[in-house]
Amino acid sequence: MQATKKEQGAPAAPPGNIDWRMQFEWLMLRSLQLDAQLQPMEYQILALLVGRLQQLLASGSPIPKNLLPEVVNKLYEAMGADEMAWSDELKVEALPLLAVGLQTGCMLLHARNPDGSWLAETAKGLQQIPEIPVGLRFSGVIGRARRKNRGSAKDMFKQALVAHKSFFFYAALATVLMNLLALVTSLYSMQVYDRVIPSQGVDTLFTLTSGVLISIVLETITKFMRSSIMDQAIERMDTKLSHNIFDRLLRVRMDQFPASVGTLSGQLRSYEMIRSFVSSVAIYLLVDTPFALLFLAVIFMVGGPSVAAIPLTFFLICLGLGFYFKKSTEDHAKASQSASNRKLGLLVEAVEGAEAIKASGAGWHFQGKWNALTRQNMTEDMQMRHISEAGGYYSAALQQISYVMLVGTGAYIASTSTNLTSGALIACSILSGRVLQPVTSLPGLMVQWANAKSSLASLESVFKLEQDNHDVQQALTLEKFRGDMRLERVAFAYPGRSQTLDVKLLHIKQGDKVGIIGGIGGGKSTLLKVLSGLYRPQKGRALIDGLDMQHVARGSLSRHIGYLPQQVRLFAGTLRENLMSGLLGVSDEQLRQTCEVTGLIQLINSHSKGFDLPISEGGGGVSGGQRQLIGLTRLLLARPQVWLLDEPTSSMDDATELRTLQILRQVIQPDQTLILVTHKPAMLALTGRLIVMGQEGIVLDGLRDAVLATLQEHHNKKQTSSPTQPQPQPQPQQQQQQPPKPQPEKVVAEPVEAPPAPMHISVGKR
Repeated sequence: MQATKKEQGAPAAPPGNIDWRMQFEWLMLRSLQLDAQLQPMEYQILALLVGRLQQLLASGSPIPKNLLPEVVNKLYEAMGADEMAWSDELKVEALPLLAVGLQTGCMLLHARNPDGSWLAETAKGLQQIPEIPVGLRFSGVIGRARRKNRGSAKDMFKQALVAHKSFFFYAALATVLMNLLALVTSLYSMQVYDRVIPSQGVDTLFTLTSGVLISIVLETITKFMRSSIMDQAIERMDTKLSHNIFDRLLRVRMDQFPASVGTLSGQLRSYEMIRSFVSSVAIYLLVDTPFALLFLAVIFMVGGPSVAAIPLTFFLICLGLGFYFKKSTEDHAKASQSASNRKLGLLVEAVEGAEAIKASGAGWHFQGKWNALTRQNMTEDMQMRHISEAGGYYSAALQQISYVMLVGTGAYIASTSTNLTSGALIACSILSGRVLQPVTSLPGLMVQWANAKSSLASLESVFKLEQDNHDVQQALTLEKFRGDMRLERVAFAYPGRSQTLDVKLLHIKQGDKVGIIGGIGGGKSTLLKVLSGLYRPQKGRALIDGLDMQHVARGSLSRHIGYLPQQVRLFAGTLRENLMSGLLGVSDEQLRQTCEVTGLIQLINSHSKGFDLPISEGGGGVSGGQRQLIGLTRLLLARPQVWLLDEPTSSMDDATELRTLQILRQVIQPDQTLILVTHKPAMLALTGRLIVMGQEGIVLDGLRDAVLATLQEHHNKKQTSSPTQPQPQPQPQQQQQQPPKPQPEKVVAEPVEAPPAPMHISVGKR
């Protein structure tokens, strides 16, 4: 049943009066409720879509009919949906439907009432609409989600093949046509020898020859067509597969990342081998092999069973030979790819640590490891190539033997009976090559299969890594956070290491300013990663505002929790790109003012390119202190509710550290939460609460001054009990950088040793 769209209706507001951001936000939230398989969209993408639409609407140029559907397509694509199926017709049987129009915005149509009106939902709520406005486009919203980030690597390739099945269908059709045209050549030979030569039919010869030449031209054209079709299919598959794989990588939770970045990158790149093999096998299995059987049937009809039995026998022998080498090829391919991935990992490690390698004189050690991996890789590759070549040699020899035996058998039959003519014998000999041609390519195909299988297994290991919001069907997208954080019976350990973090209970209220100190390996940085949601506790729960962090969308956590690691990582590009990465709505004036506040403007003014100052991979070209300053500037631009700072001034000089301290005092609001890991006494002035961490977990937790006094007392007792131990030299006072009580600062500046038994001091704000 179709609803009639009437020309009458309430006049719609012009496009400029519609709040498109509100429209798209509402549409996203409602779509997530209607289809739980969809995933929340990053608000940065939403802002880009809104900005693009508003820019096109304000340009004054003619508005394309599909402008709004295309923007909505992008919105649903960002939520993990397949392309929307838009229509100008409203089909009642397809309800609920999404209706979009530049004059009306977005609405969901749920039902048609008995009186002919419509139950519709907009950003303002449910409404009764008498008539559907003219010019709307309609699409279903249920069942649009795809599982690109939920299934296995095998599922991803299946989906890619299904999505591009039309390309493979046309390629297969072209292959069928090519094989049929190839059949003409053998039949031409039979007709020439059996009819033209005995009857001296020159005119028939010219006709047959012209027809065969035309078929050869058509076959050549068909080959180019198939090549073009396959190029388009491979290009589109590569685009989709690479997008999905990189998207999957970005969603992997940080505690799941493998130790070797190079090995991981090698595993991710292996999809190219799989795609290449899949596209080859699709044509090989679906078209070439069946046509080999067709050619065999033609030989049977033309030459009889005795002649047909010869290529059939050798076909089966070649097939068995290919499967005989299959196992050894797979083993060598797996070993070769493993060595290749480890080589790439070593290469990345050596490039990133070249300075340390040179400084320690360890070049010979890395050279030895590289040579060993190279030898292993070459050995496995050579073994695999030898097997492939041996299979190819055997297949070629069997093909020649098949040809000789077919010609010999056919000549014997033609000489002793009238059941086979010379023309039929020539046609059978030509067709026998076509029968064995797919099998002779089997050794090479087996090598591709082995590489593809090993690559798929390698890629599957990446797809098995847990993602953000693992096992959560629909993560929560929150607009605001208070910043109340709580850890309950949390434990975490890195692979192959003893327990790194063990926190029975930790509650940080909104607005708390907490400092964390402790010895090396006490779990301070790991604690920040757990509080930021980058790591998932292996035991217990990490809560924010009473919600498990794993139930909150990663995008929401990233927007409201500002995490500054000790080692700030910069990326290849410009300084502006590193400062603005992931941020939207920041004007050039805000960027300039923030850089002036942090002092980064001095670096900008000292370079001829200013904000376009080039940054190489890993932050090459700027010092460690400058990298920390860049990270701090970006954090100020992000304006988070929760500040997690891990040694933010460890690489800064005293003057820059003092400036940073003053900045943080000004920008961190009373209702915002601060958690600061530091070994710098001056930075503790930002905190009112202090936590001391040791190997057994939280040792002390309380008011900053009370904790410092307890540490000083413990330090004094230790010095008293060890009279022979030399007393530490007094440290010079740092002007305007010390907390109110200078005595405990000496203790904090030293590695903290926990008291004999854990203590707890009541928590309160300064």
